Amino acid sequence: MRAGAAGAIGLYLPFATEARSASWHARAANARVSKRALRELWRALRGGLLLPGDPAYDIAMTPANARYDGIKPIAVAQVLDERDVTTCINWARAHDVPPVVRGGGHSYAGYSMTEGLMVDLGLMTSVDFNKDTGIGVMEGAARNQNILNVTVDGEWVLPGGTCLPVGVGGLALGGGIGYNTHWAGLTCDHMVSSRIATADGRVLHIDAGSHPDLFWACRGGAGGSFGINTQFTFHLQKIPRQDVGFYRFDWRGVDAAAAALEAFDKVLKDAPAALNAVAQAQAVPLKAGEGKRDAITVFSRGQYIGPLSELKDLVEPLVKAVGTPLKTQNTTLKYWDFQRMIATAEAARHGFGDISRYSERPLPAHVYGEVANLLADCPSRSDETNGSMWSLGWIGGRVVNSIGRRETAYVHRDMLTMLRATPVWALDASKSTIDDLMAWTHQMIDLIRPHTPNESYQNFPNRDIKDWKREYYAENYDRLVKVKTKYDRHNLFHNPQSIPPRRG
Repeated sequence: MRAGAAGAIGLYLPFATEARSASWHARAANARVSKRALRELWRALRGGLLLPGDPAYDIAMTPANARYDGIKPIAVAQVLDERDVTTCINWARAHDVPPVVRGGGHSYAGYSMTEGLMVDLGLMTSVDFNKDTGIGVMEGAARNQNILNVTVDGEWVLPGGTCLPVGVGGLALGGGIGYNTHWAGLTCDHMVSSRIATADGRVLHIDAGSHPDLFWACRGGAGGSFGINTQFTFHLQKIPRQDVGFYRFDWRGVDAAAAALEAFDKVLKDAPAALNAVAQAQAVPLKAGEGKRDAITVFSRGQYIGPLSELKDLVEPLVKAVGTPLKTQNTTLKYWDFQRMIATAEAARHGFGDISRYSERPLPAHVYGEVANLLADCPSRSDETNGSMWSLGWIGGRVVNSIGRRETAYVHRDMLTMLRATPVWALDASKSTIDDLMAWTHQMIDLIRPHTPNESYQNFPNRDIKDWKREYYAENYDRLVKVKTKYDRHNLFHNPQSIPPRRG
């Protein structure tokens, strides 16, 4: 079976006219790139080269996170294959222009954006899947949607994210979590091999026996540091049963938020791998007669790879602790019906500034009380501009912890849950509104910081995290620096939170 981009690319003639925007000329001068140099790149590519003013430039370079709309590349190279990728790398190195790869464009911190050369893999999305062996081979920008297309209603699943436009490559390079992680492991744990174009223009096949240090780094070291991954091979997980249990409980109010988050921790503490669940509390618009302490929605939901009767026993402590839900769902679903239900298409564009924090044990009740109070005081609570706190209970447990913290670059193996403060804002939100929401987010993280290890998910990066080397990579950071130094000594691939080479 095969799925992927099949449409013909458009024909762009960026040098057919001398007319160029003033901003393009300014960026070209800043990047020390001549029109002649860009013309050479355009001629060498089998794909296209987009410059400001070309019909598809804005579409190609616009990020999912509107917070980084102000970063504009000097050009977008729409590559067709590995040869185009190495052409871009060699050109960027020769002209001292930083290359940044774009797969799905969903970097939380805007690290698929650049003022240099954007290498857009968006046309490289094919997936070859062998339903007998469970082996999937996919190009560098294959999306969750592409994987779903070839696995849905079958026997195999690649455990990963739920946002369909997200690139599987970026997901796996930083770890890869979702509603199947607790029972099936991280996306990176299923990576068998990859092909990666490195800073010297070579394309390397990497696996456990070939360049094993680089293969190790590509399972949790995140994208943007070591090269451009053009292909991935995964061994998918066989689905253990076709029927799963599903629950969802909904409550409202500040007391429910505190009680639900506290009780959810306790449920997770003894939960079997088969339970994959989350909890969330969010500041929402006030209803008539409500105060801000009432205007908080609270829910917990999840799937259980087992019978509904067992699921009800597992989550009953939530109901006892919080009270009778305003809405209750307890039902048996077909496995793939649940996957369809949680799969999300591209949301309307907005800005966001999430900060995550791993938690290794249940937090004290008073901490969740303070979290709930801060939710009530959220500075914005409209449908499009608000704040929430998530507890992602997928990320720990027996299966994830069966791999040691040093066995892959993904280090966060012995955790209970991931707490994520999530501010979102509309495209027309004012700077003061955004600043207030981000200040609120830092207050939320400061509340839980003393009770959590100094670890944050590298696939939810945030430029405000100062101690990112420790938070993203912990004891694996020094080894990542060694790998970086070996394969990209001159730091061709870099962003504000990429792995640096060793000096000297």
